[in-house]
Amino acid sequence: TVSVLYWKTLEAMATKSKRVKVKSDMLTAEPTGLVLNKQELNSIKDIAYTYPDEEFMYLRENEFDTFDPYNKLDNLKVLDLSLNSIDTCDFLWGGRLSKESLREAQLPRLRHLYLTGNCIQSLEGFTQLDKLETLALSSNNIQSFEGLGDLPNLRVLSLNFNDISNFKHFPFLPSLHALNLIGNPIADGDDPEGHNHFRRMAIALSGEQLCKIDGVPITKEEVDSAQAYRGKIVFCMMEGFVPPMCVDDTTVEDEAEKFLLKVQQKATEDMPLRLQSIHLEPGRRKPCPEGSGKSGYPGPCPPTEGKPITLNVCLQDTRPVSKRKTEIFHSQWIFPVTFKAAGDAHEVYVVGSMDQWQDQIALERVEVEGKDGLPQVSFQTNLYLCPGEYEYRYIVDQVEKIAEERRRTSRFGKGMCNYCPVQSSTFPDAEEEDRDTILYIRWLRSNSTNGWSLIHDENGLSYTPTAADVGLCLRAEVLSYLDGQFTSIMFDITCPIEPAEPECTSIKIEGENEEGRKLFCSADYMGGNEGVPVLTWVRILPDGRDEALNCRNWEYLCTNEDVGCRIKVIYTPVRDDGREGEPRSCESNVVTPARPTIDAPQFVGELRGGNEIAIEYEFIGGVEGASRYQWFRHDVEGDTFIPIKGETSHSYHTTDEDVSHMLMVEVTPINTAGVEGATEELVTEEIQD
Repeated sequence: TVSVLYWKTLEAMATKSKRVKVKSDMLTAEPTGLVLNKQELNSIKDIAYTYPDEEFMYLRENEFDTFDPYNKLDNLKVLDLSLNSIDTCDFLWGGRLSKESLREAQLPRLRHLYLTGNCIQSLEGFTQLDKLETLALSSNNIQSFEGLGDLPNLRVLSLNFNDISNFKHFPFLPSLHALNLIGNPIADGDDPEGHNHFRRMAIALSGEQLCKIDGVPITKEEVDSAQAYRGKIVFCMMEGFVPPMCVDDTTVEDEAEKFLLKVQQKATEDMPLRLQSIHLEPGRRKPCPEGSGKSGYPGPCPPTEGKPITLNVCLQDTRPVSKRKTEIFHSQWIFPVTFKAAGDAHEVYVVGSMDQWQDQIALERVEVEGKDGLPQVSFQTNLYLCPGEYEYRYIVDQVEKIAEERRRTSRFGKGMCNYCPVQSSTFPDAEEEDRDTILYIRWLRSNSTNGWSLIHDENGLSYTPTAADVGLCLRAEVLSYLDGQFTSIMFDITCPIEPAEPECTSIKIEGENEEGRKLFCSADYMGGNEGVPVLTWVRILPDGRDEALNCRNWEYLCTNEDVGCRIKVIYTPVRDDGREGEPRSCESNVVTPARPTIDAPQFVGELRGGNEIAIEYEFIGGVEGASRYQWFRHDVEGDTFIPIKGETSHSYHTTDEDVSHMLMVEVTPINTAGVEGATEELVTEEIQD
């Protein structure tokens, strides 16, 4: 049945022209829509049934607790439901939110959605709306970004005056131009310094396409400042981490490391392998702060193109002793090491460099029957470690214990300790191939969608960044599989990879070092994106002196002047920002003369009887020696050329006998070394009277 209110609404529409057309010179057709603000409406289904093709609907300040057309509105582009009582966006998906329902949007062409001043508590379902450009959700009850995502064309996101306190679950929005979060705890609008801190976080998360935050344009200085958060800090912010304010970036990086480790430790606390420590060396912009307990880690900073990055990990096997001994996790790179303290006690821990002396690792009490029938008590655990040398000591009932064997002073300032070498040769049957219980390593690099792309065939503990990694972050993962089933993933992330100083790693001259032939320079570059290098070619004379050549190209043509000399090329690497590296050079062998030949031969002189003509050419093949010449006169009757007796020089004085005949000269090029080239022939036109 159609409600009385509906008929009253239709009547009002007819009398007040609520159904409107918008004229636009830019459109081939006039968009139409409904303006039904303040009409006390609580249902739209009958109106939507009557007007299914409207392009906009303004339904502000009504009594909707849902939007219920119950049929697709294929043409709707603008929907304004502000100042109603809607508490969910399920109307976008036919009144239900599930993986199945998210396959077909009820408003497939929706571009602008206004839901300001409703009762929405979650962003669940605001996803996969390919056309959406504006989403206004200010003054609701939203506490998290969870559920928001896959909105490739969203340009404006307004969430003012909600209850969002961090950037957890913040999605990748590639077209986001304006972000509005005034009135949320995260924005800290009452404190200018806190608000600037919030802007820095938002810029780091959103990328370069973001232009405004809370209506204020983003400055270049803010963009530059936000770069310090890229990498692990940004990832942690999407997990709920809020960087501490008013501290240096090194401390923020340290806090992000702690946060990420705790998140992963919590995720693996009930797994067969519990994460104790994982880190990449180097992985930070700056070394860890002095006194942080990690001095000396993670090595030189920051991670740089061409310099290896190494993964270190410590995993504790939490399974029963019987399982730990018989069903080990196989790996080429990470090996099980047993830590065991004999004797009874209330509690025993081990602490050491396997987790940078951070936490005490509890050992399990194990009781077995001895040979004498009496119980033997020990405390033990298995830690999976990478090859290396680890310092440690036991803490038995809160008292530190150090064995006499393998005892030394800590390299990390931790006093006396024991040490344990871990070598891959100790575990000859550790490969994971054809095993069901394994540890598998893989490396990934960040991509433009805030995700990660696999680096193929990189499955070891070390990876050397290339030019393709510059400006991106790297992520090393350890995946565990138990009986063929995936159980857990542990990882660490670097800050963006820095370009190396511009450097020529190798240079060589290719081609033939022969007169008339080309030499080619090839060089391998490292140091970020290559700019335009500086190439200089030099002739090295037999006495060792250099002569600069007028060539700045990648190739050089050897000339007659180069014969007997060597050719050197000097390559100066240049990065795309103009920074130059150290020049590097290489030399060819001595340039040899080519087999003698002549190039561009021509006659000089007027072709008339009684004149002198000569043959001129460019000699190739070293220095010209006693080249041979022979002149011929054309015999018309026999159609042959007959040698002219005695005419064996490069010039010839014509006679009356030559008139109306063609002449020919044969040139046999010979260099000073006596090497002969092929004889060349050149024929004149007829000699004139």
